[in-house]
Amino acid sequence: MLEPRMSLLDVQRLRAHPESLNFAWAEKILGRVVSNRLYQVVWLEMLGNAKTILIDMPDYSKTDRRLFAKDLDEIFWLWNHLAVSSPKKPNMVITIQKEMFGRHFFDKMTKLELHPLRPEQMLQAYVRRFKTTSPFTEDVLLTIARMSRGIFRRFLRYITLALDMWEAQGQPQTTIDTTVVTKAITAERVAEDLEPEMQELFPKENELRLQAVQILMHLDRSGPMDQSRLGEELEMKPYTVSRILAKLELHHYIKRKRSGNDKIVILESAFEEEA
Repeated sequence: MLEPRMSLLDVQRLRAHPESLNFAWAEKILGRVVSNRLYQVVWLEMLGNAKTILIDMPDYSKTDRRLFAKDLDEIFWLWNHLAVSSPKKPNMVITIQKEMFGRHFFDKMTKLELHPLRPEQMLQAYVRRFKTTSPFTEDVLLTIARMSRGIFRRFLRYITLALDMWEAQGQPQTTIDTTVVTKAITAERVAEDLEPEMQELFPKENELRLQAVQILMHLDRSGPMDQSRLGEELEMKPYTVSRILAKLELHHYIKRKRSGNDKIVILESAFEEEA
């Protein structure tokens, strides 16, 4: 009974392009269980003939690892399946947050750490892809890159947010300026993205973690400033500011330069550009 229905599908095309399967149509012809099984089979066959499989894992919560554990179990199943059934034994490359390492699963793999990109490198990547900085100006793209803290996925996300805001406003101007970027990429958005990084620096100090994010955001908006003035504008005690800045400097988020009896605080990316 199944073969006549299967003849309605271009199985060879599915093997080459499993994503082309129209599920709604396939379910009517084959039924949901059979169509799901067919989809899985052709995908596994395609992966088994690949030379390299790249799995780009999403950002995970460091406090709730259930989704992370579930995804790892499925990757482990795929790894074992290909090791047994695939004659080509494809390489598997997995990109994952550094802070999620530590499980025995990764001990079986070669680990390479990808360092954050400089703002200029992100700008070059954008221009190389689109041959122009449009609809952004070069300065605005560099601002977005600095806000991304060297993480390219975050850079793309912020670009998308700015484009969505620009289009929602009816594209009132030919280029996207800092006004649009500020509305689209809010301080709350950046703080949320910085949370995993700050958690590594201040694992048991929630208040210091939030204050560190506020300091970085303020420096990004205002530029280099005296350490004492920074504390005053953010209404933080000098001891607290000094403690946070020492940790941020140790992890290369900021630089400090002596200026008389005070220190000038500079974001790491801004310090490199100035040098």
